[in-house]
Amino acid sequence: MRIAYWIPVILLTLLLAVIGLRYGIQRQGLTETDVITLYAQRYLADHAGSGRPAAAQVTDCFAHPGSGAWSWLVVTCRPKGGGAGEIYRYEVNVLGGLIGFSGPDTAGLPQPEA
Repeated sequence: MRIAYWIPVILLTLLLAVIGLRYGIQRQGLTETDVITLYAQRYLADHAGSGRPAAAQVTDCFAHPGSGAWSWLVVTCRPKGGGAGEIYRYEVNVLGGLIGFSGPDTAGLPQPEA
Protein backbone atom coordinates (compact mmCIF):
# COMPACT_ATOMS: atom_id res chain seq x y z
CA MET A 1 0.00 0.00 0.00
CA ARG A 2 2.74 2.48 0.84
CA ILE A 3 4.54 1.77 -2.44
CA ALA A 4 1.65 3.47 -4.25
CA TYR A 5 2.65 6.73 -2.60
CA TRP A 6 6.20 6.48 -3.97
CA ILE A 7 5.27 5.70 -7.60
CA PRO A 8 4.70 9.40 -8.57
CA VAL A 9 8.00 10.38 -6.93
CA ILE A 10 9.87 7.62 -8.78
CA LEU A 11 8.27 8.55 -12.11
CA LEU A 12 9.09 12.23 -11.64
CA THR A 13 12.69 11.37 -10.76
CA LEU A 14 13.03 9.20 -13.87
CA LEU A 15 11.52 11.92 -16.05
CA LEU A 16 13.92 14.55 -14.70
CA ALA A 17 16.85 12.17 -15.18
CA VAL A 18 15.92 11.60 -18.84
CA ILE A 19 15.52 15.34 -19.45
CA GLY A 20 18.87 16.06 -17.78
CA LEU A 21 20.60 13.35 -19.80
CA ARG A 22 19.10 14.64 -23.05
CA TYR A 23 20.24 18.23 -22.46
CA GLY A 24 23.62 17.05 -21.21
CA ILE A 25 24.22 15.12 -24.41
CA GLN A 26 23.14 18.11 -26.53
CA ARG A 27 25.40 20.47 -24.62
CA GLN A 28 28.39 18.15 -24.43
CA GLY A 29 29.81 18.79 -27.90
CA LEU A 30 28.85 22.44 -28.26
CA THR A 31 31.73 24.92 -28.03
CA GLU A 32 31.83 28.69 -28.24
CA THR A 33 33.67 28.41 -31.56
CA ASP A 34 30.85 26.28 -32.99
CA VAL A 35 28.25 28.85 -31.95
CA ILE A 36 30.24 31.82 -33.30
CA THR A 37 30.82 30.03 -36.62
CA LEU A 38 27.15 29.08 -36.92
CA TYR A 39 25.91 32.62 -36.32
CA ALA A 40 28.64 34.13 -38.52
CA GLN A 41 27.31 31.98 -41.36
CA ARG A 42 23.77 33.05 -40.51
CA TYR A 43 25.00 36.66 -40.58
CA LEU A 44 26.29 36.12 -44.13
CA ALA A 45 22.87 34.85 -45.18
CA ASP A 46 21.01 37.65 -43.37
CA HIS A 47 23.30 40.30 -44.85
CA ALA A 48 22.94 38.89 -48.36
CA GLY A 49 19.15 38.80 -47.95
CA SER A 50 19.01 42.41 -46.79
CA GLY A 51 20.57 43.73 -50.01
CA ARG A 52 23.04 46.01 -48.24
CA PRO A 53 25.99 47.14 -50.36
CA ALA A 54 28.89 46.36 -47.97
CA ALA A 55 30.63 43.00 -48.40
CA ALA A 56 30.04 40.67 -45.47
CA GLN A 57 32.68 38.20 -44.24
CA VAL A 58 32.77 35.64 -41.47
CA THR A 59 35.60 37.58 -39.84
CA ASP A 60 33.24 40.52 -39.22
CA CYS A 61 31.85 38.69 -36.17
CA PHE A 62 32.93 38.40 -32.56
CA ALA A 63 31.25 37.25 -29.36
CA HIS A 64 31.08 38.27 -25.74
CA PRO A 65 29.29 36.71 -22.74
CA GLY A 66 25.58 37.33 -22.42
CA SER A 67 24.23 39.44 -19.59
CA GLY A 68 21.00 37.66 -18.73
CA ALA A 69 20.34 34.43 -16.87
CA TRP A 70 19.44 32.57 -20.08
CA SER A 71 21.93 34.28 -22.37
CA TRP A 72 25.25 32.47 -22.93
CA LEU A 73 26.84 34.45 -25.78
CA VAL A 74 26.06 37.53 -27.82
CA VAL A 75 27.48 37.27 -31.33
CA THR A 76 27.90 40.71 -32.90
CA CYS A 77 28.65 41.20 -36.59
CA ARG A 78 29.34 44.41 -38.49
CA PRO A 79 30.62 44.64 -42.07
CA LYS A 80 33.91 46.45 -42.55
CA GLY A 81 33.20 50.04 -43.43
CA GLY A 82 29.64 49.70 -42.14
CA GLY A 83 28.24 52.23 -39.73
CA ALA A 84 26.64 51.69 -36.37
CA GLY A 85 23.29 51.13 -38.10
CA GLU A 86 24.54 47.97 -39.81
CA ILE A 87 25.20 45.88 -36.69
CA TYR A 88 23.71 42.39 -36.48
CA ARG A 89 23.43 41.00 -32.94
CA TYR A 90 22.47 37.41 -32.13
CA GLU A 91 21.80 36.44 -28.49
CA VAL A 92 22.34 32.71 -27.93
CA ASN A 93 21.39 30.36 -25.06
CA VAL A 94 23.56 27.53 -23.68
CA LEU A 95 22.13 25.02 -26.15
CA GLY A 96 22.99 27.22 -29.14
CA GLY A 97 19.44 28.43 -29.75
CA LEU A 98 18.70 31.98 -30.81
CA ILE A 99 16.86 33.89 -28.08
CA GLY A 100 17.25 37.44 -29.37
CA PHE A 101 18.09 39.17 -32.63
CA SER A 102 18.61 42.75 -33.64
CA GLY A 103 19.72 44.02 -37.00
CA PRO A 104 19.52 47.01 -39.31
CA ASP A 105 16.28 45.94 -40.97
CA THR A 106 14.73 43.15 -38.93
CA ALA A 107 11.44 43.12 -40.85
CA GLY A 108 12.60 40.72 -43.56
CA LEU A 109 14.88 38.57 -41.44
CA PRO A 110 14.00 35.37 -39.60
CA GLN A 111 12.74 35.70 -36.04
CA PRO A 112 14.24 33.86 -33.03
CA GLU A 113 13.77 30.11 -32.92
CA ALA A 114 13.78 29.59 -29.17
